[in-house]
Amino acid sequence: MKFRHFMALLIFLSLTTGAIAQTKPAVKMIGATPKSGVHMTFENEHIDIGKVKRGEIKKFDFVFTNTGTEIIEIDIASGCDCTTLDYPKNKILPGKKGTIHVIFDSAKKEESETIDVDIYLKNLNPKTGQRILKIIDYKYELTK
Repeated sequence: MKFRHFMALLIFLSLTTGAIAQTKPAVKMIGATPKSGVHMTFENEHIDIGKVKRGEIKKFDFVFTNTGTEIIEIDIASGCDCTTLDYPKNKILPGKKGTIHVIFDSAKKEESETIDVDIYLKNLNPKTGQRILKIIDYKYELTK
């Protein structure tokens, strides 16, 4: 009788141990899954450079990541006459970062405002056939 109980216990343990070994541990995804197509994700799309005296020059950066599945190529980045932009001329591969360097010259400014920076990509929107446009901005408060 003891032998039967022992054998039943042994069979039970071998079956349940095999079942436990077959379960896979949960995998936690680190980072975001790339979106299909062209996608730029900025660390900050709106930058407040704070108080600026007339004639003062401010430098700052917009940092982005290519979170899509396609290579990004910036064709043109433009702002107002007060804004000088230096942007990546090379291709930005999926998962890689790029930086748009901005120099703002407040010499000709009369009041506080928000300034748009238009980023035109060489990539075309598959639905419209037009170049993709991304708009980011910065603002300042002009002081005397």
